[in-house]
Amino acid sequence: MKKINDYLLDKSSKYSPDEIIDRLLEDAIINRFVLTNDLKHDTITDGINQLLTFKESKDTCNQCQGLYECKLNYLGMQPRLVMYDSEIALDYGKCRYNTSDESRSKIDAMYVPRKVFNADFSDFDLIGSSRKEIQKYMLEFLHDYSKTNPKKGMYLSGLFGSGKTYILAAMANELAKKNFNIIFAYYPDLVRELKSSIGTGELEEKIQRLKTVDVLFLDDIGGETNSAFIRDEVLGPILQHRVLDELPTFFSSNIKMRSLIEAMQIDASSHEKTKAVRIYERIHELAIEFELTEKPIR
Repeated sequence: MKKINDYLLDKSSKYSPDEIIDRLLEDAIINRFVLTNDLKHDTITDGINQLLTFKESKDTCNQCQGLYECKLNYLGMQPRLVMYDSEIALDYGKCRYNTSDESRSKIDAMYVPRKVFNADFSDFDLIGSSRKEIQKYMLEFLHDYSKTNPKKGMYLSGLFGSGKTYILAAMANELAKKNFNIIFAYYPDLVRELKSSIGTGELEEKIQRLKTVDVLFLDDIGGETNSAFIRDEVLGPILQHRVLDELPTFFSSNIKMRSLIEAMQIDASSHEKTKAVRIYERIHELAIEFELTEKPIR
């Protein structure tokens, strides 16, 4: 978004400050604010940057279709005009799409932009049979799952940009509202951190958290650089623990689940294939695969 000072400088070549104020007062909210507070000309002139910021932000918000496309500096927060020490100022409050609450603190987002977690079922694109099946399963999971009534997670495969991360984030948000503790990790970056932890004494602690967290989301598995150590000594034990304890685990990948066998092999030897098959079998035990074949409509 353009800086307001730049905006004002641009306009000043065409309009005087009084002409800018006249245009701002055409906005019903600004006009009501000025009348309600009985603002004088000098106060309005001194607060012209705040009025311009408010007007530009409001116009942007009016065109917005959801938090996933928020263009404001403060995600999901829109400015409000207030008076502070007899001067025009801006306060910020949640926009109509921002339904965030303290449940977000239940999500440990690792290497994933926090903006992702504004994903919401209300923005869920239901175009296509696969998305309808995914939403149906998500709703069933949310209704039926408990620590005494286990259910499999999901493995979402499909094209880059098909909305896999968004769908998983919406699911994470709903589970957080139910008070489950969640780790949501972008898997290639998680692998890099785990490798760097080998010599620091922190690796076992991190593995233990991934093993035992209520719900684990691994985004873009299969997109990492192959490592036999991570596959066999880190990922394998994490998945095995979660299989035995029936802890829900969700995955996304650009490749189908079966293709992980090849993706996780270091070479073409039968020994490597056996190791990779073990990972596939554990993921198959943990999750039901859904394939996204089309990009979402935005």
